[in-house]
Amino acid sequence: MKLLDGQVAIVTGGSRGLGRAVAEVMAAAGASVVVASRNAPELDEVVRDIRRAGGKALAYAADVADERQVQELVLSTEHWVGPATILVNNAGVLEPMAPLARTDATMWLRHIAVNVGGVYLAARAVLPGMLERGYGRIVNVSSGAARRASAGWTAYCASKAAVDQLTRALALEIEDTGVTVCAFAPGYIDTAMQERIRRASPEDFPRVEEYREAHRQGKLRDPHEAARTLAYLASPQAERNGQVLDMADEELHREAERSLAAEVAASS
Repeated sequence: MKLLDGQVAIVTGGSRGLGRAVAEVMAAAGASVVVASRNAPELDEVVRDIRRAGGKALAYAADVADERQVQELVLSTEHWVGPATILVNNAGVLEPMAPLARTDATMWLRHIAVNVGGVYLAARAVLPGMLERGYGRIVNVSSGAARRASAGWTAYCASKAAVDQLTRALALEIEDTGVTVCAFAPGYIDTAMQERIRRASPEDFPRVEEYREAHRQGKLRDPHEAARTLAYLASPQAERNGQVLDMADEELHREAERSLAAEVAASS
């Protein structure tokens, strides 16, 4: 038995970066994965690669900030694949990166609609079914920005702090139901979002040199490493309700690797 055999996972923001890595790892671990994003061509590429590797995947173009599209994503998943047992809320945006007084209000509020509203809408859409069946795993992708404030990053810091608190509050509502929710901060990973941060000007984002130096020193991890830990958190073995977790948690990392190693050993 693979770690996620029989599971149906929805991964938002799955067309690139961490979301793509999560979709690939979960499919390899036995889940049927519905990969969601606004970028349809990239989604098709992700699904083709997963299927070539022997996994099960379906692409679905949706904007997580749109209530109707999110509801249709969940209903279509149930119709074509099966009821979702896993939701990974990974979709997110970075912009605007600038001092608050110079930000565009429409862009700032759109950021909150995606990074916080998208988590809310997707969780709300899957929860009734999960609660009725008495099982489900929701993992919200967080960031160290939830705890460390940074000039030029008001929207991102606010949105990730909101995701952490949403996670904790929701966990209280679903305690002892068989459904769990946790948040996971993947740390420095090598993605297009990290590249965009490094292109920022010091005037817009004073911490930019810190990110450039981390890149120069080779401190960025392959997103698949974080994806393996996240896949474990979405598994039946993990019951991390209300916890806000971090890739720097070595005990969690070892726990995840042991579970995945046991899967490999059992299949060999």
